[in-house]
Amino acid sequence: MDVNKVEARLRRHLELKQAMWIYLLALIIGLGVGTLGAAFHYCVEQSIQVYKLIVEFLAGYSLLTVLVAAVVGAVMVALSAVLVRKYAPETAGSGIQEIEGVMGELMMLRWRSVLPVKFLGGVLSMGAGLVLGREGPTIHLGGCIGQIVAERARSDNHTLNTLLAAGATAGLSVAFSAPLGAILFMIEEVRHRFQYSFVALHAVIIASITANLINDQVFGTLPQLPAQLQASLPKMVPPENMLLTFVLTLLLGALIGALGAGFNTVLLKCLHTADRLSAKTMLLIAASVGAVVGALMVSAPDYVGGGEALVKEIFVESPVLGVLMALLVVRAVMTFLSYSMGVPGGIFAPMLALGALLGTSFGSLANQLIPQVELQAAAFAVAAMGALFAATVRAPLTGIVLVAEMTASFQLLPAMIVTCMTASIVAQSLGSRPVYDLLLERTLQRRGLPPEAEDESEC
Repeated sequence: MDVNKVEARLRRHLELKQAMWIYLLALIIGLGVGTLGAAFHYCVEQSIQVYKLIVEFLAGYSLLTVLVAAVVGAVMVALSAVLVRKYAPETAGSGIQEIEGVMGELMMLRWRSVLPVKFLGGVLSMGAGLVLGREGPTIHLGGCIGQIVAERARSDNHTLNTLLAAGATAGLSVAFSAPLGAILFMIEEVRHRFQYSFVALHAVIIASITANLINDQVFGTLPQLPAQLQASLPKMVPPENMLLTFVLTLLLGALIGALGAGFNTVLLKCLHTADRLSAKTMLLIAASVGAVVGALMVSAPDYVGGGEALVKEIFVESPVLGVLMALLVVRAVMTFLSYSMGVPGGIFAPMLALGALLGTSFGSLANQLIPQVELQAAAFAVAAMGALFAATVRAPLTGIVLVAEMTASFQLLPAMIVTCMTASIVAQSLGSRPVYDLLLERTLQRRGLPPEAEDESEC
């Protein structure tokens, strides 16, 4: 009996020692990702300033300003595309599906080539003004940091999975300054590939919080989207007619669910079309798209870029319905084009901007049709941001918490829950699959790798 107690005590001691070691590694990952994420944000912001310099230097020469900006945009996007194609093809696009594939032991993470190409290529593509988000690159970069730390620590496969998850979560936390939403994303979206345990969960939390603190408090590089939204959102007041508001949020959720399913279908069709084109043709198209976004960056910047400034403008200025619809259509087209160019960049931020446009348009239309009831278009915009995420990614809980953190609009949680859940259920009913599952499947097919085994528990 005494021998059994000694063995049990020794086993608990070894388990605790292993857990503390993993927590230390997670802390190191959080420090690394927070620093790297801050550097990435800074470099992207500085690269965008090129257009401001062009406008200032060529003040008074409108046509020449547009032409020079177009050339700059074309060169930046073309350089990004060449870097990706030549040195690290896996850095094209978001990178989230890449990390999920590595965590599922479906592929390897070549961090020595991925890290520099993802960083530099992302700075060029997003600095040019493509409609892409920073979250995909920061998640991919975070996964690279997790891989580096795991290799240096000579970790086993289970610990490697934990440290990859910690790095990816830290990357999302840095992108949106939403550590809780990032943690939920790992648990909800990556649940099939994340080898869950209490130690793994604690490691993910440690990395997420540490990276957020380093990025926000040490370097002070708060991502634009949450910082601006929290300062510019109007004060939300409880609606007068709760029943009417409930019905409207259901309708909004159903509409966005259908649109989200369509978004995934169109995005994959654009990517498959790009896959069939030659390298030279794609480079020419990438340069052409870069020229268009470069010209728009100095003439109509709301139509391009990640959408951070646009979301703030929507809440502050409340554009008329016609302008909102024009922004919605153009930005949707530019999102599909930008993501199909084979350069680094995510779709989170563009989707949030599209959701804000959809929600504001819906709220404005509802106010016109039901003028006797005062409805806040901004409230529908916030709910729609989470709903489009839920419909495309099929992670409604993450969408709710992520947007609530970013906008500090926790008083809208009931409306957000209804809208996000409805959107997710409608998208599922239409047979739409989560966008990152579709992107991972495409990646495996392109590399000639066997497909991932289907999870029979999924409906």
